[in-house]
Amino acid sequence: MLVPHAKRPMSFCVGSRAFDPVNVGLATKAQSSESCAAGLTNFDVSLLGNSNRGHSFEGKETDLRKLPPGIIGPELTDAERRALVEYLKTL
Repeated sequence: MLVPHAKRPMSFCVGSRAFDPVNVGLATKAQSSESCAAGLTNFDVSLLGNSNRGHSFEGKETDLRKLPPGIIGPELTDAERRALVEYLKTL
């Protein structure tokens, strides 16, 4: 949910199609230390070839043309992220 890279989970379960309507995405485990349910695979980003990078909103630069690779906008507060997700739900 538009979370800066450093705050993203280091592991999560994959293989489920359970939808999380609050965060508008696939349902995930609450803590990295939790085990995955039967039939799901733990995706650990510390392993070679795994990543949770994607696009991130955490730039401090005001000129959007000068942001580092993968950073596509300024860091959003929790309230701003939630407001953006709620807006996207209306589309």
